[in-house]
Amino acid sequence: MTAQPQGGVLRWFLSGRWQAGLSIAVLFSLAGLVPFLAAPLFLNCVALVALVTIQAGRKESLEVLVIAGIASMLFTFNPWFGVIFALVAWLPGRLLGEGLHWDTQWSGVVWVLIGLSLLILVLMLWVVPLGAGPDFWQTQMTQMLKPLAKEISKVQMAAVLRMAPLLPGIMAAGLVLLWTLAALLASRWYERYQGLDRPQRVYGSLELPGMLIWLVVATLLGISLLHGALAWPLQNLALLVGTWYLLQGLSFVHLWFAAKGWPTIALLGLYIALILLSQLLLVLSVLGILDRVFHLRQRLLRPRS
Repeated sequence: MTAQPQGGVLRWFLSGRWQAGLSIAVLFSLAGLVPFLAAPLFLNCVALVALVTIQAGRKESLEVLVIAGIASMLFTFNPWFGVIFALVAWLPGRLLGEGLHWDTQWSGVVWVLIGLSLLILVLMLWVVPLGAGPDFWQTQMTQMLKPLAKEISKVQMAAVLRMAPLLPGIMAAGLVLLWTLAALLASRWYERYQGLDRPQRVYGSLELPGMLIWLVVATLLGISLLHGALAWPLQNLALLVGTWYLLQGLSFVHLWFAAKGWPTIALLGLYIALILLSQLLLVLSVLGILDRVFHLRQRLLRPRS
């Protein structure tokens, strides 16, 4: 039985390159002009580019790049917006779309997430600071906090400044989470457009490559043996790798809830707890490592005699 395309907004969006390109350009321009809405608007831009890539194809994706890039320049009266759109919204969306198209589950997307986030980390560690190292990020954070100097205590400012050298890892980790959400949105929108009511590509099936565990071992070993500026890149890498395994841990939790038949409200409660208790993020990252090393999900799904 063939599923029939449905969904009024999705059908309209995917009905032509101009609708898709101009819609994405409007969202991206608003993201640049309205800072407090930047994250959700940017998320939707990346997801929509991925959706175009899966449904319409590579050629149409390139046409959307041209239309949306030029439209973004015109909407904002800033020629750099077209270049920024191509690098930060279209390229990740295109690669995520290729990852979704490559595999019926999440292995393609996982490799895209790993590759893109490592590229971002390298840029933030060595290209953007122009060799200045952690001092560059310390200076940037100091400049950002100057307007707030009278509103926060010296203790709070010192605590924030101590975190400044980890900004490359924090930014790369944040983008991993955003790109993951974009891939989830694009996948679900595509399934709805195809007329599928139930998700076919569920998040509980996401798994990291097994060989990645050796990167965890090497990173932790390097941090324990090296100190100062030599350990700085590895500390940022540890944040990024921990975020990858956070995705694996969350995937295992989704699978656990599904296997136990627990309601969706229980998952919602978990995510609220994650927002309120950030320490749980580390617990889930460790759970992700344990799942990958000891194959916990295979044991969970194994039929009981």
